[in-house]
Amino acid sequence: MKFLFFYLFLGAFLNAQTITGKVLAQDDKSPIPYAKIGIGGEENGTIADEKGNYSLDLSSVDKNVNLIVEVGGFETFTTPINSFLKNNNHNIYLKEKIRNIEEVVITPKRFKDKHWGVDSKSKKILFATYPERKKEKEEQSRELAVKFSNKRKVKIQKINLNIADFQTDVPVGIRINVYNEKNDIPNESVLYKDITAVVTKDSIIDNTFTLDVSNEDIDVNSDFFVSIQFMNYFKGHIFLSGALFKTVFKRKYYGSWEKSTLASPAINIDVKVEK
Repeated sequence: MKFLFFYLFLGAFLNAQTITGKVLAQDDKSPIPYAKIGIGGEENGTIADEKGNYSLDLSSVDKNVNLIVEVGGFETFTTPINSFLKNNNHNIYLKEKIRNIEEVVITPKRFKDKHWGVDSKSKKILFATYPERKKEKEEQSRELAVKFSNKRKVKIQKINLNIADFQTDVPVGIRINVYNEKNDIPNESVLYKDITAVVTKDSIIDNTFTLDVSNEDIDVNSDFFVSIQFMNYFKGHIFLSGALFKTVFKRKYYGSWEKSTLASPAINIDVKVEK
């Protein structure tokens, strides 16, 4: 009986494949905090901590699928898991996107200020986030995106979240992403920088948190999506205001985007639109 137990224990040990490493910028080796590390197109993976450290259990995972990491401003990292496991070092290095600067032709252009999106400040229709009531990593992996229809050149100036209630024990990090559109769902990030911010109670004015991105050169000229992801664990809750019969796209890790037309979180933006 002891020998049987030993062999069962040994088999479980040999089959266990938990890897650890860091998510780092390739150029300067700086840590990338709270990166989502996903497994194929599944709702499965892990989240790096504030110093880029991660731990990922691959014991019951199909080794033929890809390991995926997507962070705004960096090229998508993707590699077959079976190849990645052969490495002694399991650090993940993300390569910064190179921005091709086209020849500048100086012509006077006029822009008009516009405000787009869901402006609701409802305290009855809410999108709730409370990690301690759910699985921590599952909540951190959740990404919400809203679509903005557009046919002109647009410069995004500010991204606003209407927050009905904010009760947390620590400041909460948030990651913003902007995607182009393909087949009516978010496709590729258009950012050339990882855009993050820290939300505190004092930073919410009149139930709105505003992130100024006017210096980030976020230009789009077709339909696009703005997404949000709350990054770190906290005790308490965040309630985003919402509006009925609006559309939101949701995903966990790098699973498929799910479209819901029941209600949308109050994400709105200030833009400059070319006349």
